[in-house]
Amino acid sequence: LPVFNWTALKPSQISGTVFSELDDERVLEDLDLERFEELEQRYRQRAGGLAVVQGGQAGCREPGWDPAFADWERLPNAAVRGRFDLATLPVDFVECLMRFLPTEAEAKALRQYERERKPLEELADEDRFMLQFSKVERLPQRMAIMAFLGNFAENIQMLTPQLNAIIAASASVKSSQKLKHMLEIILALGNYMNSSKRGAVYGFKLQSLDLLLDTKSTDRKMTLLHFIALTVREKYPELATFWQELHFVEKAAAVSLENVLLDVKELGRGMELLRRECGQHESAVLRGFLGSSEGQLERLQRDARTAEDAYNTVVRYFGESPKTTPPSVFFPVFVRFIHSYKDAEQENETRKKQEEVMREKLLAQEAKKQEKVSGGRHGVGWAVGDMEGTPVPLTWALPPPSQRNKWQQQELIAELRRRQAKDHRPMYEGKDGTIEDIIT
Repeated sequence: LPVFNWTALKPSQISGTVFSELDDERVLEDLDLERFEELEQRYRQRAGGLAVVQGGQAGCREPGWDPAFADWERLPNAAVRGRFDLATLPVDFVECLMRFLPTEAEAKALRQYERERKPLEELADEDRFMLQFSKVERLPQRMAIMAFLGNFAENIQMLTPQLNAIIAASASVKSSQKLKHMLEIILALGNYMNSSKRGAVYGFKLQSLDLLLDTKSTDRKMTLLHFIALTVREKYPELATFWQELHFVEKAAAVSLENVLLDVKELGRGMELLRRECGQHESAVLRGFLGSSEGQLERLQRDARTAEDAYNTVVRYFGESPKTTPPSVFFPVFVRFIHSYKDAEQENETRKKQEEVMREKLLAQEAKKQEKVSGGRHGVGWAVGDMEGTPVPLTWALPPPSQRNKWQQQELIAELRRRQAKDHRPMYEGKDGTIEDIIT
């Protein structure tokens, strides 16, 4: 058998993982290994290993790529978004102004120009605006608070579903008994394939699931995953819908948990800045916002802690490290496995139908060929004699097998009827005094 080039976990890494709960030897008793070996004859090692599709893993994304934030430019501080007067100064305008806040040197030069009583009309429109703008007390802090107020609700609505996806996906993957049984089958099959060339392993890296699809037969139409799908359909049909137990894995795969947690922290810093501002300078707008929004932020922060704990738990449960395996790497493994498994099932069904059509076609061709061959064979036989027992020659043609079987059945029925009538036939005394049965 060829070798399944998975990445094995070290024995010291098995404790506390899903693999410590698997019994691959029990599964071996259920698997049709003779059929597997027959199919394995179609597999061939290439370039010192199995036929693996080159070019890396399908669907892998570059580290740091985050589809959730790919379409908008992140600000240095996600909490710096909002406004005091919602009607007078829209948040988009606030964010635009924040890009043009005067530096300390610019503000100093403008104040010096004004102290020298130089005519303001000689300044450009932009400089006159900047001069008035710089006179606002605590301008950077107030602009930051305005940006925070204006975008707080949007940030809550954006971050909450991402945290919920991580929580739901982590819980469903860890608790799925069908997924655990699927891994048990893969572990048993891999150890069986590697038994003659490598020692048995107790667990493997999840990235090894991609090799089930990349390991192809010589005609590149059959993969190891196809055989697993066949086995599941025949031996464990209840596992065929294992993917229904894995909820929100596609949504969780698109989440950058690290960035989401940073955004939650930034919202916390923004809320703290708002509290300080409200404590130093009483504002009805800020006080009303605190009363309605602090509870939302607290719930978001609790969800963030829950999501982080749930994800760290499920990653360790599958023998991975949360520090080196973010959700954008962990969950896409299951997404690709689900899609590939569904495709393999569909291709198996299509192949089965094609084989049935081909089998019927071959049988029809063979029957037609046999009919032609039988039609050309003739001979001479002897029929039952006449009343005096004289044999009569008869020319016959060999009938097709189905017709011969029918005739044999009819002859058997006739023979049984003759034997039944034999007991009731009249008896005559011959010339030599013997008793004979006369068959009419």
